[in-house]
Amino acid sequence: MNNTLNYNALRAAGLFDASFDRMAEWAPEWTETFMTLVQETQLNNVLDPKLVALIRLVIDVTATHLYASGVKRHIRDALKMGASRVEILEVFKLASIVGIHACAFGVPILEQELEAAGCVDEPQALAVETPICDEMRAQGNFNPLWETLYCWDPTYLEDFLKIATSFWKSNVLPPLWIELLCIAGDITITHMWAHGTQRHIQAALTLGATREQILEVFKIVSLQGIEACEIGIPLLEQALQQYVD
Repeated sequence: MNNTLNYNALRAAGLFDASFDRMAEWAPEWTETFMTLVQETQLNNVLDPKLVALIRLVIDVTATHLYASGVKRHIRDALKMGASRVEILEVFKLASIVGIHACAFGVPILEQELEAAGCVDEPQALAVETPICDEMRAQGNFNPLWETLYCWDPTYLEDFLKIATSFWKSNVLPPLWIELLCIAGDITITHMWAHGTQRHIQAALTLGATREQILEVFKIVSLQGIEACEIGIPLLEQALQQYVD
C-alpha cells in the first residue's frame, strides 16, 4: 500500500484497523483522498487532539448510532491522547441524555394532535418544587420545547434535567468542550437534531468558540460516513469468497 501513505500513517497510529486494508487495496486513490481529510483533522490544531478523539467517540456511542467497533477504537485513541477514565465516562453520560429529544420532539406533536382531536383540557402545572427548571429559566437556558412537558410532568423533567445539567457543574470537562460535544451529538448524520444544534452553537459562541472550531466539529462528524466501508467491505469480501467457493 505504498500509494496510500496517509492511510498507512493513520493505520500505524491506530486510528484505523485491518478492516480498512482491503479498501485501501481495492480503491487506493479514493481511500487516500478520504484519509487526507481524516489526517487534516488530526494535524490542524483547530481543536485539542484529545477533544477530537472524544468527539469521534460521542458520535459512535450515542444511541442514534451505537457503533461498537468505532467506540472501541475511539476509546483507545482517547486514552492515547491523555483522556482519563472519568473524562471518557463523562462522554458516555453526556451521550445518554440525547433521550430527552424524544420528549422535546414528541410532546409538541402530541399536544397539537390532542387539540386537533378536541382534547383541549388545559393541563395545569403541578405544585411541585423544580429548582433546576427554575434555575435554568433564570439563566435563560430553559428550552421552550419543554414547556408543555413541564406542565404535564414537572417531576420527570426536573429529574431528567438534574442529570442533564450535572456536566456543567462537575468540572470534569471544560464547558466549551461540553457544548462542542453536544453539537457533535446533535449534528451527527444519524440524528441531525436542528433545534439542539442551534442552541448548543449559541452556547458555544457565548463561551468564546470560533467559527473555525465549530466548523471543525462539523467536518469531523462528516467523516462518520466512512463506516459504510468499514462495515461493508469485510462483508463484501466474505461474500465474494463464498461465491467463488
